Amino acid sequence: MPRTYFISGTDTNVGKTIVSAVLATKLEAHYFKPIQCGLNKMNLKDSEVVKSLSNKAKILNELYFLKKPLSPFVAAKQEKKKIDVNKILQFVKNLKTKKLVIEGAGGLNVPINSNYLMSDLCQKLNTPLILVSRTKLGTINHTLMSLEVIKKKKIKLLGIIFFGKKELETLDTIKFFGKKILKKNIKILGRLPIAKELSKNTIQAFTKKIEI
Repeated sequence: MPRTYFISGTDTNVGKTIVSAVLATKLEAHYFKPIQCGLNKMNLKDSEVVKSLSNKAKILNELYFLKKPLSPFVAAKQEKKKIDVNKILQFVKNLKTKKLVIEGAGGLNVPINSNYLMSDLCQKLNTPLILVSRTKLGTINHTLMSLEVIKKKKIKLLGIIFFGKKELETLDTIKFFGKKILKKNIKILGRLPIAKELSKNTIQAFTKKIEI
């Protein structure tokens, strides 16, 4: 059976790319970020980051590269470009791979164009969502708000992966209220520590911390 996952986060810079690298490594899957906005501090695209951290991930080029690290809608508007969601959907549909990790840009309510948010793309892809969240202060609010979007759009949530220190009360609170929102248990797929340095060995070690 094909295994395709959409990776989104509760906030920007929450760790989506690292989780994508871990999952693509664990599954030996293709990695695809349809929309890339700007470069990181090392002047790398997210696909280049994943490539540098994994020998097992198979990298697909983005369909849209926008120069500024802004929301896709704003970045595209400034460059007088328009992002076609149907082009992304058709690209994914035509892929022959059986294992695919799709990384979104920003959080679920980030606008892609004047008609679609990132959550709409996830909904139209009709693939399970993995939500990436922090464990530090503020995560309960951001995570529960994301779950409200997931409920509203009827997105299939596979589970949550957390980044940060072990905060059992925080995770239990999210599970408790998340169940109230979605009317079902929230699965915690794993928790990854904040690594001082990232390498292929780090990513490989992280694969054992995620259950999928």
